[in-house]
Amino acid sequence: MSNFLTSHLGIRLEKVECIVYMVTKMPNERECYAGIVKRGLKEEWCGYLKTEYEFSMAVCRSLASDVEVFVNEARGDLKEGQLFYRAVKSDIPPGVKTDEMSFKTVKLTMFSQDDVEDAKKSQRELLKNRIVRLTNEAFEQGTLLTQADLSILLNESIKTIGRYIKELLEEDIVVPTRGNRMDIGPGTSHKAKIVELYLKGYEFTDIKRNTRHSSDSIARYLKDFSRVAALHNEGYSIDQIRRITEHSERLVREYLELYERYKEDEDCKQRLGEILSRYSGKKILSRERAKEVMRRCVAQS
Repeated sequence: MSNFLTSHLGIRLEKVECIVYMVTKMPNERECYAGIVKRGLKEEWCGYLKTEYEFSMAVCRSLASDVEVFVNEARGDLKEGQLFYRAVKSDIPPGVKTDEMSFKTVKLTMFSQDDVEDAKKSQRELLKNRIVRLTNEAFEQGTLLTQADLSILLNESIKTIGRYIKELLEEDIVVPTRGNRMDIGPGTSHKAKIVELYLKGYEFTDIKRNTRHSSDSIARYLKDFSRVAALHNEGYSIDQIRRITEHSERLVREYLELYERYKEDEDCKQRLGEILSRYSGKKILSRERAKEVMRRCVAQS
């Protein structure tokens, strides 16, 4: 074989072996992202405890989770993958000069583990989902990002950002930016829409695909919904629920409308019961916290 390749094709065998080796060892693009998930602080601590102290993996994961909670508290609740960013407040009307605008510091998630799965599909999917996440996180904290903000944060041109936002809006995905703030309107919020999809029987994977929101975000909206419904069942008024949960009155009303609409719906009763038992079964709000909020409500009235 070696003589044939050398004499007829002019290829030396060691070069062929090198080529075959490179082809067989070259990882595919999806595998290149696999290690990113394992770079987190929790995973690092888990490996350290396993190596240094030879604890079982169950003990390592438990201790690493405790360390993660401690570190998050020490960071001021800034989680891994997040950063602080100064954005324009959402109540600033168009046409106001930059030096006359009011700004607010918000927490934005630049990286989450969902990004790894998106990157395996394509960079296009990754970028579009990041745009949705960042704009909605900023909006939930009372600010609106501009296309220029997104350009800086995501290292893409403003033209590219604008094109993707247009595509997302055509998919009926909520992308609140200063450029389209007038299009947001008083319609149902994306949070209520996501809760409604879950009540109707959609799974997390379907909701993620249809709304481009992460699993963590979906779980958070369901938890918030259950808190509002539980407090409502305990006899708290809308204003009291707003103060206790620190949600807007509009969102509280939307959640209560969903609850009233679907609590007698035979097709949705099971899902509604699931949500309430899964999240409301936990300690929703300590009595001390509720009493303190109510004392403040009375003092301010």
